[in-house]
Amino acid sequence: MGAMAVTFVIQNIDDGPLGVVVNFLRDALTNLAARFVYGDLVLIWAALGVFMIVEGRRYRIRHVWAYIVGAPALALAVSFPLFMYVRQLRIAAEREQTGQDPERAGTAPPSTDEDTPRRVSVD
Repeated sequence: MGAMAVTFVIQNIDDGPLGVVVNFLRDALTNLAARFVYGDLVLIWAALGVFMIVEGRRYRIRHVWAYIVGAPALALAVSFPLFMYVRQLRIAAEREQTGQDPERAGTAPPSTDEDTPRRVSVD
């Protein structure tokens, strides 16, 4: 994929940076199949953007906007896993500080044998 991108940029470099983007968008949207793929990517990007905002607020992850803006700039396949890595680091840090899994915060603790009601049979 990277070689194709470099080749495209080299072929269109005479039009300048903005021209490369304009030419790419023109070529990318030339037929219905390409439009469908881009429409699908936009919907996935929007859904993952909402997920990143919600999780970013939940775990106090800074600069979530950079991951969302980075998706079309770098690639969704780079920005989303990077966000998930940072999220996991934040979860691990919270677990270390509190000794509690933040994923399970607010839920009932797992039951023990003492908590389990016992059946009494009457014969």
